[in-house]
Amino acid sequence: MSTRLKFLFQRTYSSPEELLHKKFTIAEDLFSSWKDHFLKQEDFLNLLKEYEQAVLNSNSIMEKIKSFEECYICSVIDKKGCCKAGLENEVTINILLINMFLNKEIPLEREVSGRCFFVGPKGCKIFARPYLCREFFCKRLKEKFREEEYIKLTQAIAEELTLLYRLCEYIKREYQFLLGEFLFEMDITGYS
Repeated sequence: MSTRLKFLFQRTYSSPEELLHKKFTIAEDLFSSWKDHFLKQEDFLNLLKEYEQAVLNSNSIMEKIKSFEECYICSVIDKKGCCKAGLENEVTINILLINMFLNKEIPLEREVSGRCFFVGPKGCKIFARPYLCREFFCKRLKEKFREEEYIKLTQAIAEELTLLYRLCEYIKREYQFLLGEFLFEMDITGYS
């Protein structure tokens, strides 16, 4: 573990993607070694299913109120907004693992220069997303939402993020039990 931590805590990387690729390698190794252990646990599968449904519910609301469309315009077309290069470092090993457990595709290359690694030509390409990406609404978005839309969306996202937290804690606790070590790097965002 100390070798993994030493790499993850270094302050400089040869490319913006280097830390993300290292997290992906660790997540892939953990997943391939222990996925069967997790997939035999009914409580884990139920929590995973609840989380997936909560994300789909939040996404549905965001689509209806055109939040995704507005973020796409702001980030990809106007080249402004929050989805800047570097934001991908909010993705933790835990979030990568959740995508793997949900059998969701994880992009391996940056498509839109100068933007977050996970921004594609039509918006965000990752299913399970970091807390920051789900709970932040800029002034531009808030001005677009009607009050009842904003309330409905924030309630849905609160449920989603609560389940994300529970899922991340579950995964971390299980890996700590399985590997007999404290896996601090599971939650590292990696900003330097």
